[in-house]
Amino acid sequence: MVRRTKEEAQQTRNALLDAAELVFERRGVSSTSLQEVAEAAGLTRGAVYWHFRDKADLFNAMMDRAVLPFERQWLEPADDDVTDPMGRLRELMFDILRQVAVDARLQRVFAISTQKVEYVGELDAIRERHLRVYHQALLRIEALLRQAAAAGRLASGVSPKTTARALHALVDGLIANWMLDPRAFDLRRVGRSAVLQMLRGLAARA
Repeated sequence: MVRRTKEEAQQTRNALLDAAELVFERRGVSSTSLQEVAEAAGLTRGAVYWHFRDKADLFNAMMDRAVLPFERQWLEPADDDVTDPMGRLRELMFDILRQVAVDARLQRVFAISTQKVEYVGELDAIRERHLRVYHQALLRIEALLRQAAAAGRLASGVSPKTTARALHALVDGLIANWMLDPRAFDLRRVGRSAVLQMLRGLAARA
């Protein structure tokens, strides 16, 4: 009975997250009420508050469900970081572009988080999540660049900290522009070319 109850609770939670994705995408986060999310899920407003403290908590849970598996894969150190840091950085950036290009849920939550949310009032907590992930990404990229520099694979005079920001801005900007009009360019093809050109400019000359 307990197991069944947990399964039902998880089903309810997922139904609310599914509904939140669709309603947030259609109406924007600020303009959406929790009542509307509940109605879209075929549930009561009380069910929303049973699982989530407020709209920001619901939004962040929606983001976590879609992005956390990839964030762990992208942001946590890997065994080949030291042996081939530049290769690891290249494949990491390629994988981010590929996953966004093929995963409809990632596309939807990224579109909501970049185009359909305002950091005001109760939604200011959403900004905290964005900043946390942003800083984690910068540290991950910077660590790989420092390992590349220590191995003599980074061009002389290149600042890992500054370059980490530039590489993050490159991928983030490509995704943001593609999300505005996916027909404008092929995210994977153009993204891979841009990443390769930038990394080649950073590599130490033999």
